[in-house]
Amino acid sequence: MSIALAFAAKPEKDFHPGPPDQYHHQANNGVTIGARYFDNLDATKPIFGKKADLNRYGVLPVLLVIQNDRKQSLDLQNLEVKLEGADSHSIIPLTASEVPFIAVPVNQPTIGRKSPLSRGHKNPLNVPEIVSRAFAARMLPAGDKASGFFYFRAASEPGMHLYVSGIYERPSGKELLYFEIPL
Repeated sequence: MSIALAFAAKPEKDFHPGPPDQYHHQANNGVTIGARYFDNLDATKPIFGKKADLNRYGVLPVLLVIQNDRKQSLDLQNLEVKLEGADSHSIIPLTASEVPFIAVPVNQPTIGRKSPLSRGHKNPLNVPEIVSRAFAARMLPAGDKASGFFYFRAASEPGMHLYVSGIYERPSGKELLYFEIPL
């Protein structure tokens, strides 16, 4: 095996998302939010590694990038993100720490079954990148950008939308309008 192939299975050490307008995005009053879902192994492998095939276990990672071009900081402590399907069903994200323990292979029934994944080292979703690359920003200074992943127990489908709300301007406390991003 070549050295290039040996390193291809590992996630990139530094994952740096692009600006929000590089993805599906919406801009409103000096704030731009971009989003992209990763629905196959080729897309997730450089970010989470070859073994952490999230989609195989029914988890859809969605990258969220927020750019604050306002003069005020943004408070993200009450940030709410929902994924809505084409049939208007809405899904809230899993916490990053839940992902390794809630996932079940998509080809196995989930009713009445516990996850076959354990907390041990052989669990393919027990990788540090799932937690370290999760969206964690609580404040966003003026002129800055924040990014990270949200994890949904879902599969990609045409007509999905991501709803983002709970962003407040500081120090005024004024809530910004919600964002609706078609995926």
